[in-house]
Amino acid sequence: MPYCTNCGAELKSEARFCPKCGKRVVEKIEQNHKFFTEKDNMGTRQDTTSKAMAYWSARRSSPKKDPFVIYTFDAEKDARQALLELPCIYVAEDSQKLICTEVLEFGYYPIDYGMAGVKYEAIVCGDGLTHKLWEQAKSSFSKYGGSRKNDLEPKRRTTPISKVNGAQPNKVVFVREDRNQISGVTMIYRIYNGPDADSAQAFLKENPVTRQYYYIIVETPEGNYCCDINGMYKE
Repeated sequence: MPYCTNCGAELKSEARFCPKCGKRVVEKIEQNHKFFTEKDNMGTRQDTTSKAMAYWSARRSSPKKDPFVIYTFDAEKDARQALLELPCIYVAEDSQKLICTEVLEFGYYPIDYGMAGVKYEAIVCGDGLTHKLWEQAKSSFSKYGGSRKNDLEPKRRTTPISKVNGAQPNKVVFVREDRNQISGVTMIYRIYNGPDADSAQAFLKENPVTRQYYYIIVETPEGNYCCDINGMYKE
């Protein structure tokens, strides 16, 4: 039975607003069983045009091309709902922003298409994007009226993606701190070493970054896992 996160009143399954207090109903039925907060976010949001441009600019100069799905929507609500249909995307109760429980780039942002007006691009991408999730994203984005802009199909994996089960964040050890000055701003990089991806992700989840120009990097045999103020990502 759906419920109101503001007053706790039980609601009909199709209800979008609470008849008791008037607040909007949680956007995802799965959240009836668990509350998610910003601390549960393991992805990096692309929720502004500037963030999206920075990502694609860095991608062009990188030899590593992660798989992705990107669609264009006429309405912001459709882009948001299309993302929420994915099994790893939820609404954080404390911020009301979308979060991702996988290490992925995700989100939606406005784009000015000139004569066509402002549209919204929704994206899911990253090394951890499985073929199943890639297919789910394409299906959901189409379902909510999105138009395909581009995508890159992930390779089918013979072994499952690592999950944060049996993680040992206490095994992540500090290595060094690097500082780099750019245009008068000091960038701080805290470098750690971890035994595996699970432990690195669990450690980063326990140590979220809350300030600009501060980066935590955990080097593992499965790649480097990083965290900054925008979220978690894999190098």
